[in-house]
Amino acid sequence: MSTPEHTMPLPPDALPSDGRVSDGTVSSAAPSDHAEALRPQVAALVSRSTDGLIGVRELLDSTEPLTALGVSSLSLLRLVDAVEETYGVFVDLGDRTFHTEDLRGLTERLIRLGAEATP
Repeated sequence: MSTPEHTMPLPPDALPSDGRVSDGTVSSAAPSDHAEALRPQVAALVSRSTDGLIGVRELLDSTEPLTALGVSSLSLLRLVDAVEETYGVFVDLGDRTFHTEDLRGLTERLIRLGAEATP
């Protein structure tokens, strides 16, 4: 299976010095700031995918894998749909590490795939 073009990382020399990529978006110069902005939004998507059974605060405070918190396989499917629709990135459900990530790991994965926090 081939990797969709939008999930391919840019080589370091492809970024201009002002941090903008060719499509005009700004790259993540400070990954930890970007992750901190995105994490609550991803937590809200996770919470919605479980119909609120797992709260946003619980997700933000936890370092447990999402499945250990009670995110079911059906909720993971709903989460992937929400993530792909919200951020326009492709999440490979065949990657088994996706099923063992905590919120921080999921957020970092989405950043690598090109997700950006929304206002």
